[in-house]
Amino acid sequence: MGSSAKKKKEKKKDFQKPKLKVGKTKPKASNFTDTSFRSKAIVLQQQLAENAPDPTERFKHTLSLTSSRSDTQRRDALSYLAGQLSTTPPTNPVGTSTLLQKLLPMMSDSSGPVRGQLLKLLRNLPADEVRPHVEKVMLYIRGTMTNISQEVKDDGLNYMEWLLDVAGEEVVSGPGCWVKPLRDFMSVLGWTVKVTPANTTKSGWTSAPRTTFGAKKYGQSFPRQMLVLSKFLEAGFKPGIPTPWTPNDWSSNISRVSCTSDPFGYLGLFKPPRDEDGEIYRNREDRQDVFQKRFRTAVEAGVDMAKREGGTAGRAAATLDLVLKDGMGDYEQNSRLDDDDEHLWDGYIM
Repeated sequence: MGSSAKKKKEKKKDFQKPKLKVGKTKPKASNFTDTSFRSKAIVLQQQLAENAPDPTERFKHTLSLTSSRSDTQRRDALSYLAGQLSTTPPTNPVGTSTLLQKLLPMMSDSSGPVRGQLLKLLRNLPADEVRPHVEKVMLYIRGTMTNISQEVKDDGLNYMEWLLDVAGEEVVSGPGCWVKPLRDFMSVLGWTVKVTPANTTKSGWTSAPRTTFGAKKYGQSFPRQMLVLSKFLEAGFKPGIPTPWTPNDWSSNISRVSCTSDPFGYLGLFKPPRDEDGEIYRNREDRQDVFQKRFRTAVEAGVDMAKREGGTAGRAAATLDLVLKDGMGDYEQNSRLDDDDEHLWDGYIM
């Protein structure tokens, strides 16, 4: 009995409220930590021992971080580089050529924020320093436009629009930069000319399945593709600016160095021969001729189909149709060589 009463008394203590006496402070808890102390200063023994990093070395180090496996680190590195290029004067100790060689493979990066930050960086590059590298840049843009991921394809259109803004004339007149991008546009849009067998007389066109057309998530991709195609064709069909002739032009054309890069590249003297897709089409008439022969039928048929859909796609198709009428309205096929005249000089020694 005595043991049982003792246990009850011990349990009762846990529920009894202690009576506090007047003027006596409340007892501190067993885990109480005193934080009433104050420190006047914190002294680090090595705080002034390190020097600030060199800006050039920091730029190069940040450029190397663009190859990091972390999406956040790649994005932050691009953000820092874009900030350095946007200063006055811009800070770029490695040069635009080295930057493009390092950053162009990131156009098809799997991270959307990284691709968006890369586009901001590219827009800060000087246009005069980008133009000599148009052929290389177009290779990566074409790969991005035909990527299997729809988000990467959409960013590829942004890259194409940026390049047309900074070097539109160089894009459409570069080697392989007229026919090959048009083929990519036809593939992305699902517009292709139907090749008919020799034993049949029927001809027409067919459209490949368009996974982006009418989809809820990618419903704006199809109109966007047509708008960028309109901008590309507008740059290709833009008439050249005539320059008045002066008596000194004859001697200047012979003795002066050309202002364009690779002025005699279309001759193919020191490079392997190109096919029609890789040719250089420097003037508007040659670009019109190739477009008429290979792409006009498919584009016009696709525009008509998009117009019938209406909505955003219909408005984009109307813009593309207007570019076609303005660019091909003065085209005269009779002034160009026909298909029968391609082998006109076969057998002759030139």
